[in-house]
Amino acid sequence: MKRTLHALGLVSLFVVEAIALGAEPPVLQAKLPETTPIVALGDSITKGVRAGVKPEETFASMLERELLAKGIAARVINMGVGGERTDQALERLEAVAAQRPALVTVMYGTNDSYVDQGRRASRLSRDEYGSNLHRIVASLLLSGIEPVLMTEPRWADDAAPNGLGENPNLRLAPYMDACREVARECHVPLVDHFTRWTDAAAQGQKLGAWTTDGCHPNPRGHGELAAAMLPVLLRAIEPSPSPVPFEVQLQTVLRHDDRKFLWFHPRVAAMPGLGKDGRPSVLMTLQKHLAASDHYSGLHVMRSDDLGQSWTGPDPRPELDWIRDGDVDVAVADVTPGWHPQTRKVIAVSAQVRYSAQGRQLEDQPRANQTAYAVFDPATQRWTPWRRLEMPDGDEFNMARSACAQFVVDPDGTVLLPFYIARSATVPYATTVVRSSFDGDQLKYREHGNVLALDVARGLYEPSLVRFKDRYYLTIRNDERGYVTTSDDGLNFRPIKPWQFDDGQELGSYNTQQHWLVHGDGLFLVYTRRGANNDHVIRHRAPLFMAQVDPERLRVMRGTERVLVPERGATLGNFGAAAITESESWVTVCEGVWNDEIRRRGAEGALFLARVRWPEK
Repeated sequence: MKRTLHALGLVSLFVVEAIALGAEPPVLQAKLPETTPIVALGDSITKGVRAGVKPEETFASMLERELLAKGIAARVINMGVGGERTDQALERLEAVAAQRPALVTVMYGTNDSYVDQGRRASRLSRDEYGSNLHRIVASLLLSGIEPVLMTEPRWADDAAPNGLGENPNLRLAPYMDACREVARECHVPLVDHFTRWTDAAAQGQKLGAWTTDGCHPNPRGHGELAAAMLPVLLRAIEPSPSPVPFEVQLQTVLRHDDRKFLWFHPRVAAMPGLGKDGRPSVLMTLQKHLAASDHYSGLHVMRSDDLGQSWTGPDPRPELDWIRDGDVDVAVADVTPGWHPQTRKVIAVSAQVRYSAQGRQLEDQPRANQTAYAVFDPATQRWTPWRRLEMPDGDEFNMARSACAQFVVDPDGTVLLPFYIARSATVPYATTVVRSSFDGDQLKYREHGNVLALDVARGLYEPSLVRFKDRYYLTIRNDERGYVTTSDDGLNFRPIKPWQFDDGQELGSYNTQQHWLVHGDGLFLVYTRRGANNDHVIRHRAPLFMAQVDPERLRVMRGTERVLVPERGATLGNFGAAAITESESWVTVCEGVWNDEIRRRGAEGALFLARVRWPEK
């Protein structure tokens, strides 16, 4: 017999329409820096100053004046060094980061590609140059700095030949191709001076008139460089998008704290048209957190046909329970359900785990830590048993989990699953995205994208993926801070960048997951963080926040930050986020109540449902 659980309470927290109406929002606004530092990193062409070129005649000085004239308080710091190559630039990146710039323009290649007298090859190979340039971009992003790559200007046709008697452009051109490739791969802006100067020469412009010696720009040449750079820099530092207003209501679905188990990992999937009056039916998966750390029961299911006003369950599903393998329990954890619209099925994706009798997770056999999935068919009301998503051969997939992970179903029905992978559970994890096919019954690996790695603590894990305006965004957990990246195809992502506020300050989210919500013109992040009078909370895992994200700069817009679920001493780190209707999304979380001090602060093992309501257009 089905049990029906009615919602225990609705508490209206706040209405964020105040932002749209111009009222003062109840949070601190971002304190923007008085000036926007921009570093120009490069060789003697960037340095600029030489016979015939004064400091104020370099492109860096010209850009600063142009930006100031447009009302932008920018300070352009010229860090060009004569004769420098990309390998030498790598040694200076700490000094660059110490300037705390918002942007760094990077222009190299003339020295890397040059062939000296008595030599038969360039100073660095094209591959070395491309690899170094990629490392420069990745290092800047890892420091929270946005790079702007630039090709070098073309040599004049009558420039002095290199050591092989060639016009230096013969060697420079392939290196500039490599620069363009790195810009594409890393999804960073490109200012293509080489093409611009090549086109000018083809139209009759004598490049010698733009240079002092056929290579180094004169004041007119620096003006050409500045003119090409200005629109790119203006786009890179333009204001964040307008805030998208929303309302939040907090509902308590159930309370449970009997000191034997806690409900944990509640996550929902909306099944369109299957609820009352044509509304969605909502399926919630959750598990019991047992005595040992990360020890979970078999899967339980709740369901609501009236948009969360009442619920059935939690009901255990025997086909989704533990399976005994000798003295080991084979189970799942960190389950995320998602709707597959092409087949009208729900796919639940999870980490497959092996538990000892004491509830300890084991790595007692090859590929002990993999990804499992089960399928729910609303038409028959049946679940399949857990099955493993088989990964390719190779030690890199000995540990291969898609766990606590939002995934994306593309229009063709393929499923993009974010994974964390490793040779074992004892080494730092890396993150990749797997494209899988789904025929309504079986989920099958097809391919995976580039691998993102960070050799810090446990590496990069528990990633979550979303699609927003035909781009893909990935947020990733690390023990020290959260990271973000983006992709055009959902497989190949640019180097990671730490989460920051739009004033350049670190977000402070660490050692726990973050998830996404999307609505219309708004991309939102849900997260916990330090710095909220919450030092007493384990890993600062409460309160639960939500804020809008600038999708171009990948920064959290501080002025939009709101509390979704308040802090009552308990942890709120293991949560889910999902769209329910076009005008409403839900964030679901259970309180982690681990001791009596947490109970004294008010926690009671509540399962919270935070309704995020978007205004009707």
